[in-house]
Amino acid sequence: MRAKRLSLSLASVAITVVVVLGGAATGAVSTVPTALASGPTASSLGTYTPTFVGSAATGCSSPGCDLLQGPFATGSTASLTPTGPSTNALAGHANSSHAGRVMPSPRALRNGPDPAPPTVTCQPVGAGCDSISPNPGGAVGVKGINAVDSGSLITNLAVGDIEPADQALCAGNGYVVEANNIGEILVFNTALQRLSQVIPLDTVMGLTGKGWSSGGDPSCLYDQANGGHWFFTEIASASTEASGGPFSGCFAGVANGCYEGIAVTQGASPFGPYNVYFLNANYNPQEPGYPYLLNDFAKISTTRDAFLLFYDEFPLNSNVPGVGGGSFNGAQQLAFSKRAMEAGLPVTSPKFNVALENMGTIPTPDGACASTDNPFGVAGVTCWYAVIPAQPPDASQYDNSHGGSGFMVGTLDYFGTGDTRIAVFDWTGLQALAGANCNGCGNIQFGGQLFSNVLPYYGENFLAAQKAGPIPLGNECKAAGLSKTSASCPEGGIATNGDFMTQVSQAQGELWGATTTAVTQTYGPGTTPEVHQGAVYWVVGTSSFDATGQFTLTSQGYVSAAHEDLEFPTMAAVGGPGAPHGHSPSAIMSFTLSGNGGPTGADGGGFYPSSAFGRVTSVSSGLVGSVIHIADLGQAPQDGFTEYLSGGSRPRWGDYGAAVYLPGSGRIYFASNYIQYPNCTGSAFTLTVGTCGGTRDGFANWGTSVNYVTP
Repeated sequence: MRAKRLSLSLASVAITVVVVLGGAATGAVSTVPTALASGPTASSLGTYTPTFVGSAATGCSSPGCDLLQGPFATGSTASLTPTGPSTNALAGHANSSHAGRVMPSPRALRNGPDPAPPTVTCQPVGAGCDSISPNPGGAVGVKGINAVDSGSLITNLAVGDIEPADQALCAGNGYVVEANNIGEILVFNTALQRLSQVIPLDTVMGLTGKGWSSGGDPSCLYDQANGGHWFFTEIASASTEASGGPFSGCFAGVANGCYEGIAVTQGASPFGPYNVYFLNANYNPQEPGYPYLLNDFAKISTTRDAFLLFYDEFPLNSNVPGVGGGSFNGAQQLAFSKRAMEAGLPVTSPKFNVALENMGTIPTPDGACASTDNPFGVAGVTCWYAVIPAQPPDASQYDNSHGGSGFMVGTLDYFGTGDTRIAVFDWTGLQALAGANCNGCGNIQFGGQLFSNVLPYYGENFLAAQKAGPIPLGNECKAAGLSKTSASCPEGGIATNGDFMTQVSQAQGELWGATTTAVTQTYGPGTTPEVHQGAVYWVVGTSSFDATGQFTLTSQGYVSAAHEDLEFPTMAAVGGPGAPHGHSPSAIMSFTLSGNGGPTGADGGGFYPSSAFGRVTSVSSGLVGSVIHIADLGQAPQDGFTEYLSGGSRPRWGDYGAAVYLPGSGRIYFASNYIQYPNCTGSAFTLTVGTCGGTRDGFANWGTSVNYVTP
């Protein structure tokens, strides 16, 4: 039982910029663009020899560098069967007070001049201005993990409430799994019936026994190859849960404190047992910022040959700066031999190999990562950041050209002033990772292509509105320790982070990715335009890459809800047998929808944060039918502690949602953040765990929605 505390304990990581580091160049950036039929232009970003190829147990050219450790075997979690509704998890904790902590943000926001947002026409209705339907559009959904589930886990008691509630989702072999901050999973069957309790990733990865703790930013996937295996990843901190978990270790900038845990099931069940590997963020003593480096915002995927892992690298000690003296080292791309991980081989095995690309050494179109020749006069700005690996739904969607390929996509708004470019990167020659002692790994290359003059996007510093409603925590602002002067605080907005991608889907020879952007909605003569948060997406063709080594831009479009806002778009496309190339593959875009109805108070005063989606095809240039469907309607305003903090923090809603196609089912599963229950008021609300009848915590009321729909 925790001692009662009315003040809020906060630990946040001071992250200033997000960018990417790279390897030694073997090709120059092309300055001669190739015109595309749709208007944008394409140019080469060069071809590079990876920063390192060889044994995963080594991972760098310096003596004693151990990139990867393991495997460490952990047991099955199948005995953790369902306990019923989430409120049942409160036994023994219902009268405890909570602390609240802010998770690190994947990118700091720049304060450059705001551009004019792109414009869509709502009256008359034009592309990119979409109507909102209360009809779920065929979606079937259930409540997923919420603040009570997370805050009442025995492994999280010293950490307290966490915002934001980042989500991951994976599906396969008859299971659907949701993962969530600060390190827990929930297992469903394909009908979305719960098959488990909320399971700590501490248990899955054996962190407690090591004296370590979960650091969140979870990802997961199911790979059908080699008999079927599940991958779960998250930040792992070399500090105990009892001491405050990652907030006393990795996030606090403790030397050699940050790892990426990688749990791989020994068979095709998500319940394990598991083989666990740990990637050391401080594996290289020669890396700028060593030994205080953070592996932030990791995302994963698979190819026929490789397990791909990306993360953004931040030095956390200002006295030991990063590349060029900056505070960001850029994106790191790793490709591990997949068969070795799924076989549970020791990292010292001659068949356990890795290719590493440190993208901070790859020049961007705006300069080098280490350069100070930018509007801010500091290094660590013009660096590749959030370059997300594309995930195929099954083996039929792998790209096996050029000796085994894998793809990554990212945006380029380095200064927070908007942009009209996206970049696509590729690994080639990945089949060499299976060779003993990395025989043939000299054929592995890393390359990229820039698309310029794509649809403009700008999403920095935007707070999306939400419908007005009861905010019991806001009413207790001073008593909760959130404000020193105000007894109550006003309802806040929903943070949308920056304009970077958070997930990329690969299917039917296409890569699908989206990001947030401010959008100006016009409503005809005599009316005032409205600026709302929407989304922009791009579909990139890979068939041309197979033949010529060059990508094509298949489609692009805007999505925005008339009078309302969208947060954290994510896309998943149909793939697998029965969906041949050239048949306009279908997909969905899922997101949170919120708003206050704009200046006219449309939609009955707007929407509490809700789970929503729309359908897309590779040629639709926007949502099919221009309709957004509400899958799960939010029941109250976001009323978490980050809404009211003064002095440096801002509201945190999420860093990402998730969507995945389940081959053979015809369904896309998606997970979004929304408010599951109405907020109670008066004496029914207390600053404790499981208040309001167990539907929320005193300092947080976020919840998730897990859904499926036939596109």
